[in-house]
Amino acid sequence: ITLALLASSSTYVYSTEDCDILASLEADPSSVATPVAFNDINSSAVIYACSKAILRNDEHKPRFLLHRARGYLKGGESDKALFDLEQSHNLGYPAATFGLATAYFLGDDVAQDLDKARQLFILSYENGVLWSAQGLSLLYGNEMYEDYDLEKARKWEARFKDGY
Repeated sequence: ITLALLASSSTYVYSTEDCDILASLEADPSSVATPVAFNDINSSAVIYACSKAILRNDEHKPRFLLHRARGYLKGGESDKALFDLEQSHNLGYPAATFGLATAYFLGDDVAQDLDKARQLFILSYENGVLWSAQGLSLLYGNEMYEDYDLEKARKWEARFKDGY
């Protein structure tokens, strides 16, 4: 699941933790640090920093769970990664919903479920994750998908490129 120092979003200002600095996701509209490419993640450092942050900071727990999931995934612990993604998603974190959608789309670490991927991509898109439009474009452009539709694929690709 490969998927965007102090940042403010309208009226909110978020603190930056080591967890954010080590594993920030480019696709996350609530990101507070420079994105870290999946290949550049130091899994043990991310897991340690994010586990500490989760214990200290309940307010940002969903974001830290998403980051720790990236650490687990990079370290080859996909079961733990999916557990953290699901927890973050259940706490209402849109970027985690995008991560789950990606997992179901790819089917690498979980049984592929393209309909569930579509539902999750739409949910995360509706909650501000622009990268979900790219996921929907790839989904609708997949000839193996029962709802294959090149017109919809182009529409979602345009939304991704145009930024909503």
